Amino acid sequence: MVSAPRFEGDDAGTPHEAWLESAALRAAPVLDRQPGALLVVAAHPDDEVLGAFGSIHEAARRGIPVTVVVASDGEGSHPGSPTLSQAALAQQRRTEQEAALAGTGAHILRLGLPDGALRRHRRELVAAIAPLIAALPSDARVIAPWARDGHPDHELVGDAVAAIAREAGRECAWAPIWAWLWGEPGLLDDVALHRLPLDADAREVKARAIAAHRSQIAALSPDPADRAVLSPSMLARFAGDEWLVLAPPARPMPFDERYADEGDPWSTRTAWYERRKRALVLAALPEQHYRLAVEVGCGTAMLTAELATRCDAALGVDASLPALAEARRTIAGRTNAWVEHRAVHDGLPRADVDLIVLSEIGSYVEADALRGILHEARDAGAQVVLCHWRGEGEDLLASAEQVHALAAGTTGMRRVVEHRDAAFLLDVLVPS
Repeated sequence: MVSAPRFEGDDAGTPHEAWLESAALRAAPVLDRQPGALLVVAAHPDDEVLGAFGSIHEAARRGIPVTVVVASDGEGSHPGSPTLSQAALAQQRRTEQEAALAGTGAHILRLGLPDGALRRHRRELVAAIAPLIAALPSDARVIAPWARDGHPDHELVGDAVAAIAREAGRECAWAPIWAWLWGEPGLLDDVALHRLPLDADAREVKARAIAAHRSQIAALSPDPADRAVLSPSMLARFAGDEWLVLAPPARPMPFDERYADEGDPWSTRTAWYERRKRALVLAALPEQHYRLAVEVGCGTAMLTAELATRCDAALGVDASLPALAEARRTIAGRTNAWVEHRAVHDGLPRADVDLIVLSEIGSYVEADALRGILHEARDAGAQVVLCHWRGEGEDLLASAEQVHALAAGTTGMRRVVEHRDAAFLLDVLVPS
């Protein structure tokens, strides 16, 4: 996660010249593979023009089908405006976007989710995007705002879209947008940055497309609440070539073969140990009800499904594709539970999470990755449940005692439930 990003239109941010001197930009290879189809997902109208219009324009020139999905209508860009209501601003921004994309042949799909609050609507976003990505040809490309862009809506969209693309085996590229303002060149040193060259024609057409978003590049009125969102210095970042960060694909995992061969290798549906553990986890929860629970390393998602009975929604994440296939069988028919592809080192999903559950996974991951999850949970104000088997195994990186001792030592967290028996340890930590 990024720290203290800035989104004020009059903030000059990192000078454009500093970016032009960036070693990462100078060394970035050209993204020259042409996709068989292009799906661009934007958090707000104009994200796709700023970050991916070059890709859209090139696809249009080659007759490649383009779909643009817009999560929100951008009605929150001018809070407190005395000139336009949110409804009027939403309509204006939709009109601007249609004008900007005219001539590209792009099909626009609007989800109508609330601007500025997409973190509370991850499940709806995933439900809308997942079938679109699954229907793409194998050589398609999906583009979304960068998952480290610094804007909560952008990060939510980029994070969720990449998770869907990983599971579907589709290439996902992230477009930095606000990161050009608050970030510094070193931010791009360790990512798979690629350059998309734009010729003179593409740059001119892109400039006209950006100019169509008048509500964002010019003040609505002299009132400070109506200021331009995109300043000239910000827009300078989008006048040249485009830059895309390729999101890493899914990797083979140690338990893939077992899940593929056995379906439920640890008998989570039938074993008394597993059934008893789930019952005690639910009984140990300090609150009667939660907004969103995330089970990290969900496996077959049996616990995720039961957490859904105590939450508005429950999300299970796992890095094993065969495990996710089994998890989908478990949650089939549950309207408030879903699963996504995610490794522990990816951190927590971008969402308004208030409960994190780590059942057995802590014994299989490096201490730094586990510590990162705990720190993110603390910073999000979420409660954490840990439950781990006390037995031994050659594939365990840490014992239950070591995992729980590490968790209990997390600064800013305190233990409110502690259960010890011969089979497993169970702790509940809350932000202090």
